Amino acid sequence: MARYHGPKLRLIRRLGQELPGLTTRTLTRRPNPPGYAASQRKGMVKVSEYGVRLKEKQKIRFHYGLTERALRSVFEKASRMPGDTGRNLLSLLEARLDNLVWRAGLTRTIPAARQLIGHGHINLGGRRAKSPGQLVSIGEVFQVREKARGREDIRVTVNAPLIERPAGLKADLDTLAITVEALPGPEQVPFPVNIQKVLEFFSK
Repeated sequence: MARYHGPKLRLIRRLGQELPGLTTRTLTRRPNPPGYAASQRKGMVKVSEYGVRLKEKQKIRFHYGLTERALRSVFEKASRMPGDTGRNLLSLLEARLDNLVWRAGLTRTIPAARQLIGHGHINLGGRRAKSPGQLVSIGEVFQVREKARGREDIRVTVNAPLIERPAGLKADLDTLAITVEALPGPEQVPFPVNIQKVLEFFSK
């Protein structure tokens, strides 16, 4: 299944969860799910256990902007790593370059970060980044390439970030270079998710 390109507000209303990596829009004005009035007239539909698992998985998929195949691939890699699979899964997602570009405050959303990388505007380790899904290691540096540093959208976002930059990402705002001193951990995922339900979804 391809990445989601539909109405983002409708999606977060359906999930009942704001996903800051997907969109800057919130549930403040329209907190109810789509079709809420009709469901009230007919009686609320009970959500199955599968539905609960699916919802938790979809939160992760849409926040990080992954396809079904890509997310399953990350899960399989996490399951082969030593330690807790749930923590491994979240750690791998948080170590993605597109996520870190967003977490560093260089873009407003993860899709915007992915576009910036895809257009060749981000260096990783002194070379042009190859893919938004590249995993970044502690000690590496990523940076907006010189030709893109004057872009108004980047400068506006850097000067007025929408989320707090994790302490482990040290920023040089003059050169727009970010040094990774520590990667965001599973406990720093910026939305609530029941990771056990996600693991149950993939294990079935």
